[in-house]
Amino acid sequence: MLSLTVSADPGGIERGENVLVDKVLFISKGRKRDQILVHTFDKTYYMVGTLRHWENFLNSNGYRFLNVDRSNTLNVEKVKIVNGIFKDAYFEDEVTKTSKRCPIAYHRFDEVVEEMGFINSKIIFTGVATK
Repeated sequence: MLSLTVSADPGGIERGENVLVDKVLFISKGRKRDQILVHTFDKTYYMVGTLRHWENFLNSNGYRFLNVDRSNTLNVEKVKIVNGIFKDAYFEDEVTKTSKRCPIAYHRFDEVVEEMGFINSKIIFTGVATK
């Protein structure tokens, strides 16, 4: 299994940790140039690079990451629910106030939903018009 070397410290000063890609829900752009945030259920980690680089790298290694807006790429295999009203992807069977969510771009929502459904047929789509 592939793992990413990440830091719990935004400055990258702390000792590195390895996080299995299977634990990654989504990755997003950080505040600093070439900073990436790696989101898991438990924690958010930091690493360097660009969103496009990591999406391409992970997909070329057999994972299913999909760019859903200019700042977020999600692990489609981990998505459980997509809310069509708020345009968010969730990673739990029941959404709560503390659930991790990944926003999806409004202008690309229909395209993203179609591709996500093709990749992971187990996703539940709520508030989404069917064709």
